[in-house]
Amino acid sequence: GCEKGPATGGEDFSDASQPDHARPAFMFDVGAGDPAKVAEAKKTGALLPSLHSSKFLPVPEPTIRTGLVAMTSVALELLKK
Repeated sequence: GCEKGPATGGEDFSDASQPDHARPAFMFDVGAGDPAKVAEAKKTGALLPSLHSSKFLPVPEPTIRTGLVAMTSVALELLKK
């Protein structure tokens, strides 16, 4: 797995929550890049297109499957509590 620390992004996702945490929120990132292109970028230091770029090209099937399984697992675990 790949763990990321806190990030300052331009998303307005935090608006879904409330300052007093009365309605908690969590943003879930799922990697979507072609593994070969990611590996090549790591070797060369090249930057990959970001999410909002017109050149962003996710690999649909494993990305959607991974996101669906991961988010469903989190939801089921939270619903146990």
